[in-house]
Amino acid sequence: MYVLCLMVAVCAGLYLVTFGGGAIAAWVPDQGKTRAAARVLDVEGDRTSGTVDFEFTTGEGRTVRASARRRLFKPGAETGSTVDVLYDPRNPAASARYDQKPARVLPWCALALAVAVLSGAAAYRTRPGAQKPEPRRQGRGLRRS
Repeated sequence: MYVLCLMVAVCAGLYLVTFGGGAIAAWVPDQGKTRAAARVLDVEGDRTSGTVDFEFTTGEGRTVRASARRRLFKPGAETGSTVDVLYDPRNPAASARYDQKPARVLPWCALALAVAVLSGAAAYRTRPGAQKPEPRRQGRGLRRS
C-alpha cells in the first residue's frame, strides 16, 4: 500500500509541475495582451514548418493581417475557420499569436494537487516502520470504597 500511495503522489506531483508550470509559463506573457477573434486566411506547409495567415480587427476597429508559425496553432486551424488570438495593442501585427488558453488546465492541476497531498499523507501513514496506534484500554470505571 505504501509503494502505491507513493507512486500516485509522485505521478500527481509530476503532472502538477509539468502542466501547471507550463500553464503559468504560458499565462505570464499573456498579461497586458488583448484578445480578438481572427479569421484564418491561409494555412501553408506542414505542422512543424508551416505558417498560418490570419486577419482580425483590433479594439479600435483597425483590420490587421498577421502570420504565425503553424505549430503554435491548434491542429484544426483551416482556411476560413475562426480562432482566438492575442495581440499587443501597441503593435498588433508583430505581436499577434494564437491564444492557447492556459487556464483550461488549472482545474486539472487543482485535482492533481489534491491527489498528491492525499496520496502523500496516505504514504506517510502506511510507511514501513510507522508505529500503529495502540488500542485504548477499556477502564473498569470508578471503584467505590
